Amino acid sequence: MTIGKQIVLYAAYALMIAINALANILPINGYQTGEISDMHAVFFTPAGFIFSIWGVIYLALLLWLLSFSFKKQPLNPSQYWGFLLTCLLNTSWILVWHFLLDGIAFIIIFLLFLALIFLYQAQKKASSSKLYLIPISLYLGWIIVATITNFSYWLVASVGIEASLQTVLTYVLLGLTTLVGLGIIFYLKDWAIIFVFVWAMYGIFTKNLPDHRLIALVTIILAITLLIGSIVSFVINRGKTKKNPYHF
Repeated sequence: MTIGKQIVLYAAYALMIAINALANILPINGYQTGEISDMHAVFFTPAGFIFSIWGVIYLALLLWLLSFSFKKQPLNPSQYWGFLLTCLLNTSWILVWHFLLDGIAFIIIFLLFLALIFLYQAQKKASSSKLYLIPISLYLGWIIVATITNFSYWLVASVGIEASLQTVLTYVLLGLTTLVGLGIIFYLKDWAIIFVFVWAMYGIFTKNLPDHRLIALVTIILAITLLIGSIVSFVINRGKTKKNPYHF
């Protein structure tokens, strides 16, 4: 990675971190990020402590950047432009979210989701090591959940759907999340993404437990389903490896 590209990527990363921090320190437009989320009762939203995963994601992304600086892996154009785009979209989302433009925020986070798919594929092609894929996997897993949450928020805040319809929609979205998770387990075998899914679903369970116990119960059952699926997939994969130890 050239010095110029290093500076650009680190600058984009620093800008993203700074805007996310200032959003709560200032706060931007008089609201902290979580306060806006709490303005409306959105059943798919995880409990506040679950968002601490951002710290893990940002640290992992920093280590990913350092892997290029210390020449642990080469940087290709797809990785460079993919990561740069995710930083700009992440920063844009924070600004739009804090000005209560939830519809535009949903569009931006959906674009961030697409950008992360692009970056995920670029990383897989660039290196066979799963170690360097983990930061992107964590980020992608969380943005998948965040995109669904933003969609639910937009429906409640702007469209104004009733609680009964939101309840049905929440079950549908939880089921969709589980199906996507099972697909990831058995086709991608990416445990980092599944960890994020289960973590988020635990947060949804915790948030809904006091007032919406059936949603909470369904959520924890589906989270356990993902865990069981992960174990089954791991055992099957391990068995195949033992039968064919020279398969790569």
